[in-house]
Amino acid sequence: MNILVVSQDEDAAFSLCSALQRSGQQAVWEQAVGPARALIRHGTALVLVADTAVPQHSELLDEVRDKSPWTRIYLMADPSVRFPHTLVPVVAKPFDAAELAELLGRERELAELDRGRRTLQAHAEDLALLVEASFEAIVGLDADGLIRSWNQGAANVYGYPAEAVLGRHISLLEVDPEAANLRLSARARQVVEVRRRRNDGREILALLALSLVPASRSYALVEVSLDITERRKLERELEHSERLASIGRLAASMAHEINNPLAVVHASSTYVAEIADRTGDVELAECARDMHLAVERIGSFVQHVCGFARRERPQLTDSPLTTAVDIAVRLARPRAKDRGIELTVESSVMTRVPHDPPRVAQAILNLLSNAIDAAAAHGRHVWLRVIEETERVCVQVDDDGPGVAAEIESRVFEPFATTKPHGQGTGLGLAITRQILQDHGGAVGLSPRDGGGTRAEIVLPSLNAASYRVLVIDADPAVRRALASELRREGFDVFLSGGLSAGRELLGGKSLHVLVSDLLEEDSDEAAVLEELMAGSARPRWLVVTADAGSGKLGGADLVLSKPWERGELIDGVRRLCVV
Repeated sequence: MNILVVSQDEDAAFSLCSALQRSGQQAVWEQAVGPARALIRHGTALVLVADTAVPQHSELLDEVRDKSPWTRIYLMADPSVRFPHTLVPVVAKPFDAAELAELLGRERELAELDRGRRTLQAHAEDLALLVEASFEAIVGLDADGLIRSWNQGAANVYGYPAEAVLGRHISLLEVDPEAANLRLSARARQVVEVRRRRNDGREILALLALSLVPASRSYALVEVSLDITERRKLERELEHSERLASIGRLAASMAHEINNPLAVVHASSTYVAEIADRTGDVELAECARDMHLAVERIGSFVQHVCGFARRERPQLTDSPLTTAVDIAVRLARPRAKDRGIELTVESSVMTRVPHDPPRVAQAILNLLSNAIDAAAAHGRHVWLRVIEETERVCVQVDDDGPGVAAEIESRVFEPFATTKPHGQGTGLGLAITRQILQDHGGAVGLSPRDGGGTRAEIVLPSLNAASYRVLVIDADPAVRRALASELRREGFDVFLSGGLSAGRELLGGKSLHVLVSDLLEEDSDEAAVLEELMAGSARPRWLVVTADAGSGKLGGADLVLSKPWERGELIDGVRRLCVV
């Protein structure tokens, strides 16, 4: 049905529908608005001829304009009816049916074209909304690579508003502009990963799909891209973890074969040390100590590599970093001497920091070894310094070597990544170092050194006393206040109470790190509370400060101090218990 006639005038409607059918048009005649409205809702009428004598015909016209704006509308009326000015053409009765049928046929063709145009326009608007709502960056390019369209996804991915990029070349986004020119000149569909630079200067990795746009006057190419920087980072981390686990499994199978002969060497070095002591041979004693350090180093290395499969917590002690530094320097000096390298320790402050001395020594030694190898190819100088900052301690190892090559700079901490010639490096040193520092809550990094070479820096967090809660329990108020005063001056978060039950309520459900108290009477309510406290998953450490240090009632205590106590012993004891 193309033409709908709504009229109660049977003669006029019949003559018009007959003329329309003779001219090849499809026409439907309805006498009332209700049935006509149902046809209109189906959107099949291209031309509507409505008799003004039909009740509610004006409502029908309003609905047609709203539902089918392409429909051509004509009114049919008696000559006696007068209309105010209207945009709708009016056909007066009687009319020439053949002439009107010819006119309505042309109107039907125009309405069909208008409906097609409106449908195409609505489809284009929907597509535009889809493009604009897309998470991906969708960019339209002309034949010269100039940006002609830029959706909101592109603005989100690259940080440029549309007005800042329209009309500019797509190489604006490229880290390597020549790569963009090569892609455009290929004039072919491509899916590639490219390095691009955002408006804020940050480089990202983008997955880019480039397609040709045929038969378009505005666009020659369209590219759809997605920021996959975080995705690739997660994939690398997963691959990194899998490789570390593989190393750990391999090392675990080798550990038995390494540790057995190592135990023999250790026992022999101990025997050599005893002989040196009896004979007073200083040189032999020195050799025995070197053997012992070497055994510890090999054992530590095996343990660390096995740790790739099972991450073991470091055995932290709150002690000066000097011990770890001295061990690392002592083991590195022979290597430096053999390579003709001058190793200078510029500063080594007596800073206390929670750390596992053998493991941190291994990390420092790894950095020193790398620095010595790098300096051997260039300036032949290595410097080590320890710097104390507000909340951390830094160990810096500088060399005046050639620096780290750009192609491996982003992978130096991955297993098997090495800058050394084939056969001269395992590629595990920095990977192990990073694991050690991560286990300590610290970090390791490489950066260019002023004057040439590389700076490797280890960062270890200092003990933040304010983050540790200490509960002081003592029946004597004066003793309680004295203990609390000593600990608060050191910065600890201290709670004090005359009894353990009241002290636990005072904490209000907060976790407790260290309990400082005198001995508790067995089978008392306080002892029962202590037993319950020590049975929890977050068990606090217990420091007993008592006048009866020789008592046999100290079961469960982690550390015992005698009254009167020395301030240094008290502070040192609490600090050690905090990091255990």
